[in-house]
Amino acid sequence: MDIYSSTISNKKMYLRVMKQSMTMLSLLMWLAGMAVVDAQIEEKCATEQQQQGKKCQRACRCECDEYWNTDDFCKDVCDSTSNKPVVDELSWCVDYNVADECDIYGSDWTNNNRVKSKLDIVYMKAYGRDFKLNFFTDTKRKELLPLAVVIHGGGFNSGSKNNCKIIESAREFAARGFRTIAINYPMCGAYWTYVDPDEPVPLFDDTSSEGGWYDWNAESPLNPPYIGQQDPQCKKGAAHPKTHPEQYAQAAEVANRAARYAIQYAHKKANKWKIDVEQTVCHGGSAGALSCYEMFLFDTTVQYKPTTTGLPLEPDLDQIKINVAAGRAGGLTPARGVTQATVDAMVPGAAIYDLHGTEDDVVNITAAYFLMDEMEKYDIPATLSVIEGGGHSLFEYQFNKSHPERLNEMFTFIDDYLEGSDEQNFCKDNHEWIFRGNTKKNCGWVHKGDSTKLCKRKNEDKPKAKEDCPVACGTEKECATPKCVNDDEWSPKNNKFDDCSAIEEMDDNYKNKACATIGADEKTFGYEACQQCNICDTGEE
Repeated sequence: MDIYSSTISNKKMYLRVMKQSMTMLSLLMWLAGMAVVDAQIEEKCATEQQQQGKKCQRACRCECDEYWNTDDFCKDVCDSTSNKPVVDELSWCVDYNVADECDIYGSDWTNNNRVKSKLDIVYMKAYGRDFKLNFFTDTKRKELLPLAVVIHGGGFNSGSKNNCKIIESAREFAARGFRTIAINYPMCGAYWTYVDPDEPVPLFDDTSSEGGWYDWNAESPLNPPYIGQQDPQCKKGAAHPKTHPEQYAQAAEVANRAARYAIQYAHKKANKWKIDVEQTVCHGGSAGALSCYEMFLFDTTVQYKPTTTGLPLEPDLDQIKINVAAGRAGGLTPARGVTQATVDAMVPGAAIYDLHGTEDDVVNITAAYFLMDEMEKYDIPATLSVIEGGGHSLFEYQFNKSHPERLNEMFTFIDDYLEGSDEQNFCKDNHEWIFRGNTKKNCGWVHKGDSTKLCKRKNEDKPKAKEDCPVACGTEKECATPKCVNDDEWSPKNNKFDDCSAIEEMDDNYKNKACATIGADEKTFGYEACQQCNICDTGEE
């Protein structure tokens, strides 16, 4: 198998051929065919009306570096541009923005919406390729917000951050108060070379074999960085029976590592992008959900067979923690064994949510049940939402404007557990408290969830409203300067009131704004603090 390089008209082309080289005649025939394709595209998209048509706009969506893409239409388009970006080569695609074209959920994102995007940001290099992310944010929110990472599915052999379902998911997270990144990550075609399904995967450092895993730190790509250029064995996804038994066994480890690099990149932008680096959510469907759960449960030291992948340990990446993983059609297999050591490495208070159909024929629901069993074993808060008769793809089910409760269920779960993951929140009351069926000695996290939920002290039957739960002090010591709201004047939104009753009547969007006691030297308190006595004068929200 050889790779040939030829320079024609200052355009470099890579041709991958097997067994015998390309003849001059076949090369000329190929070039002639490319010219015909180019002429056809230009001819069919000659007028402004044609350029706004579905086919011409579809050409703008083609990404010519998608090594996994087997779509003949995009192959023809990319051939016509010599695999250069279509936005640079096709005149009607210059102002094309894939995010503006996506409106599956029906949220009318382009109509005076506050969610804006920045696309195709390179966040890492791996296997000799650049990998990119899209960033979405509510431009009107100036405060620090949690980070959401959205990971696409596709059987670990296909998929894109520019898929409309991924863009819709990312925008929904951004609209609900998250700084959001949607990522591309290495898939089979970036690292895999054919291995006979009846043979073991060669060891990574076995130089006598050409099959198996490529080097994560390689300077150049395994295959030419053009559309459709991958090993034929990668054309089948992880669930296909004809793949090598171990071809995708560690694919989630690769996605885990890439997502951590993406988070690390976002953290470096935290001041500019207004990200709360202590709060991170991961969301995805299918392979995206599996990747989120992998990152939630395991750091880069927990590898299935490192001798075959050659994946290096990344101690800096292991400092990144996921507070909540929430996905669709995910799960866990016994091969990825959860241990007390892996649990101890997680952020305290972390929680996991999965939406799954009983008729899922790709990721069987038994994988989700096994995940829940493992979480219960280690007292990790977890919820499995089962859809009777539901299949594998549940995006249309979950993102359904006619049934907002379906998506709200996931976001309520995220809100309930996200802010409660801070280990430094200690309760003045050291009794065990029960919230959403989970027992915690530390009730600081109870205090920040959905105000309609109830909590109660363990072994007490009478439930209490969330506001009755003890307030977190931010320190194990007793509160230094307790305050009572009715003994101070409070200044919500720069208006003076004798108490916080006015805050309680505010719109929900303003309740989370800080309020301060008059003359408190700019120390601020969150909404819950305003409505209770014995508040610790720590300046904590």
